[in-house]
Amino acid sequence: MSLNFINGLAPIVTAYGPGNLHYFSYGADRSVVAADVPVTGMISTAKDGETDFLLGFSYNYRDYAFYWDGEGPAFWRRSGEDTAFKQVGNSWANATGLPWGSSEVILGLNVATQAAAASNGAGEVTVYYSPAYFN
Repeated sequence: MSLNFINGLAPIVTAYGPGNLHYFSYGADRSVVAADVPVTGMISTAKDGETDFLLGFSYNYRDYAFYWDGEGPAFWRRSGEDTAFKQVGNSWANATGLPWGSSEVILGLNVATQAAAASNGAGEVTVYYSPAYFN
């Protein structure tokens, strides 16, 4: 698991305008599951303003990547920790990555080949709207 998810921390993506946040779970944890079945999925927003997404995780996977395709930009930070926002990637060839066993976040990660071979988990992605979305 990425250390970005420990002690109550989680990455938060703030996006501006309508668009889609794509999320990729890969690198199966073989101590939990027998097969390595990477999964991509996305969550959409039609809001014209700001939308916050909370990124989740599964113990089945060790690595995660995400990107935003929308009308405006998107930025990420860690909940309860970071005040500086960093820009989110815009494709699987230029994704933002959360590697296993590290609190590092990789910008410009190329996971296009792995994502193309992944199972489509549309509607099952571990990304959640923050409560402000419902206002």
